[in-house]
Amino acid sequence: MKIKRKIVYITPKLLGAVITLLVLVSCYKLEDLTPNFEDASSTVVYDLPGDTLATDGWEERFETGDLYLRQRYYNARWTDSIRFVSQTNEVINAAEGADVNPVGKTPDEWKAEVLVRERAIRWLKEAISHPATVSDNEAYLNTSNKRRYIRRSNSWYQMDIIPKSSADNAENITINWRGFLSTPPNNPSKGWAYRDNENFRVYLYNGTAWELMTSNANYNENKDFVQVQYSKSGKEAGKYSMFLYRFKDGWQHFIRDAADSTRYLKTADWDLAFTGEMNSTIFLNNGRNKIGPSTGSPITKSSLIMYEYGYDFMDEAPEDEFFDSRPADNLLISYASQYGPGVNSWYEYGSTFIAKPFPYKAYYLRLEQPDGSYLYGKLQLISMYKGAPEVLTDANWPSPFMTFRFFIQKDGSRNLKTKK
Repeated sequence: MKIKRKIVYITPKLLGAVITLLVLVSCYKLEDLTPNFEDASSTVVYDLPGDTLATDGWEERFETGDLYLRQRYYNARWTDSIRFVSQTNEVINAAEGADVNPVGKTPDEWKAEVLVRERAIRWLKEAISHPATVSDNEAYLNTSNKRRYIRRSNSWYQMDIIPKSSADNAENITINWRGFLSTPPNNPSKGWAYRDNENFRVYLYNGTAWELMTSNANYNENKDFVQVQYSKSGKEAGKYSMFLYRFKDGWQHFIRDAADSTRYLKTADWDLAFTGEMNSTIFLNNGRNKIGPSTGSPITKSSLIMYEYGYDFMDEAPEDEFFDSRPADNLLISYASQYGPGVNSWYEYGSTFIAKPFPYKAYYLRLEQPDGSYLYGKLQLISMYKGAPEVLTDANWPSPFMTFRFFIQKDGSRNLKTKK
């Protein structure tokens, strides 16, 4: 069999067109949409660890082997791990800390005071019902239902924590919400619930005693009223301790107790305070701010202005009159949620409990110096999750690990251009 070959002749005109096409193809490259925050001048801080005491291993459904639960009340800045499976020679007390006020104490100090109270429990004889005459901190085993109860704040609390899957039939669970209270309401009826102002936990009256609430509830059709989660390896935790940050040298310091507050907060030694849940509410150091940690600081002229159109387009800082017009109590960066827009928000927080940063928001800065002069800069907060993932669907992703970038113009000018 003969193979026929076809010869194609390329004219000079056709050859030129082919070469032009090849050059165009080789020069064209798809745009790389991967976030890249590096530039010639800015400082990028990746994964600066926040207070990571209560961040890992939490799921909505109770599973065999789970040992801990936690409640996250929708507007509270307190979360803790509550172990509900006892160890040898130990009694789990659901009312733990109900009469120990944590205000002004570190989590460790509060816990130590709670343990003193726990060791002082006075055990009464077993009984088929609540004893008629009893004093606070006395407890007994109920032989009819095998539950243990303790007298606290002139009320009975169920010591045993009975886990329930918070994801099951939450829309069918209704409660009679009684509010934020320092002591449980008098003459309760079954279904009453309140949040204890002493230990920040939510209790439900079951008809016999107050028990720790272990399910989400439909309160005014708000499914996020109390979120309950379970874990096999939950970490004991309390408030997220704030930490301070200084632009000049990247100094970071946690405020763990009253001594730290006295030593550091009312000074000019820091620029930003990362506070609140997930260390995500950020205050600029300004002593005129009456709602933040800097109250009384000698720094009184530092200021910030939110900009919504992109860090890279912030080429020049505004005039001083714009910084001067900012109310001192607005010198913070918070978040937006279903409960409101927040102040200078840098992320939104919804029912998934996953923070989603706004991609273009950034902040002009004016920093007062010890000699009274100003340095101008800009700041963008990028992520509070480890590795700064662009898209995140896992609510248990390690956090807070703060990623942000900033530029401070050292020559005192308003020139903030960082990208050619």
